Amino acid sequence: MNVNQKIENALSEIAKGNIWPLCCPFDSQPDMYIVYNPELEEPGYYADDEDYEWTQYMQVHLYVKGNYIGLRKDIRQSLKSAGFTVTGIETFYEKDSRYYHLCFECYIEEEE
Repeated sequence: MNVNQKIENALSEIAKGNIWPLCCPFDSQPDMYIVYNPELEEPGYYADDEDYEWTQYMQVHLYVKGNYIGLRKDIRQSLKSAGFTVTGIETFYEKDSRYYHLCFECYIEEEE
């Protein structure tokens, strides 16, 4: 299972199916949705001059109109259960769209 599938499996129930790579594909976004993107990909473990493990650094973005406190905890726990390490969460408010935007920074190690 690749990193995108792991994120979607972990968060699709929370997002109620509104989860996509990179951006929301609709002109009229739902009141709550999740998008994700790669941040950095680098080899993490070498043996015999070969890379055996890669670290995938990802950003997961929650956009929600309304209370995000419970969702923040649920997303953090779901990512952790799927094998991700969450390293930080930034919270923004987008005045024009009236969305709260939470950016979860996380990573996972994958064997080749």
